[in-house]
Amino acid sequence: MSADIVVVGSLNVDMVVNVKKRPEWGETIMGRDFFTGNGGKGGNQAYAASKLGASVAMLGCVGDDIFGEQLLNGLNEVGVDTSGIEKVQGVSSGVAVISVNSEGENSIIVSPGANDHVTPEYVKRHEQIIIAAKLVMMQLEIPLETVIEVAKIAHKHNVPVMLDPAPAVKLPDELYQKVSYIVPNESELGVITDLKISDKETAKTASEKLMKQGVGTVFAKLGGKGVLVSKETESFFVEPHVVTAVDTTAAGDSFAGALATALVSGKSLQEATEFANTVGALTVTKKGAQVSMPTLEEVTEYSGTQGQARRPR
Repeated sequence: MSADIVVVGSLNVDMVVNVKKRPEWGETIMGRDFFTGNGGKGGNQAYAASKLGASVAMLGCVGDDIFGEQLLNGLNEVGVDTSGIEKVQGVSSGVAVISVNSEGENSIIVSPGANDHVTPEYVKRHEQIIIAAKLVMMQLEIPLETVIEVAKIAHKHNVPVMLDPAPAVKLPDELYQKVSYIVPNESELGVITDLKISDKETAKTASEKLMKQGVGTVFAKLGGKGVLVSKETESFFVEPHVVTAVDTTAAGDSFAGALATALVSGKSLQEATEFANTVGALTVTKKGAQVSMPTLEEVTEYSGTQGQARRPR
């Protein structure tokens, strides 16, 4: 088992329902258009990168249930190497209950299930996969001690680490010092830096704080306001695409998967960010998580009409 990109993270089955508004405590509301799909931030990012043509291996855990089989089959269909994913007996696979409003905004409740079994011990059993990678991707839907352990292994063997700090929590400096790329959205950037993020200037201040803590490059995703990229030697801004948002679920994950794909292919930060920005924008134009992610051909076609993002080779 060897891949350019190794994703260590969560695998969930998404249960999605469209609603006019979220219910208050004790309130029952009527929804519509219920459907299920494969998700989990780890699975989403692995799926996105592989669908765009990258060589990807996934490390994580599922339950010994029908959801676990569904998750594995979905990743296998786009060529993700799932041989390192373990099934945990007597535990359910991860599940995410998602409500989506008419503006495409979502709220999510996650029951981690087998994702809690992605332990440091599990990671050590698969250390050789991490060592052989060109880039390791992680999120925060698995235990934090596992994220730290993976970062230590990757750092020791000079493998770059990309961290998506979601769901956002305060993180130790020992982790930041081993992170090459961090990809927070506006809300997450505020939580991890303890700053209020409202525009490019406040995002820049927060990004500088993360760099002082040891992060190599910060990709501050500001939603409809674009992406601010900051590293010690350069800083630039990528303007947003104007699209009609249907469902924002997994837009950040597709951005991360696309960014990783472009970076391991040797593209510059500017080119990689523009490519990821396009992939993220196209993802919100469809319902669902993994099913909404575009192919490389779709990205290329859209880029040709927009004259902006470039195709990685």
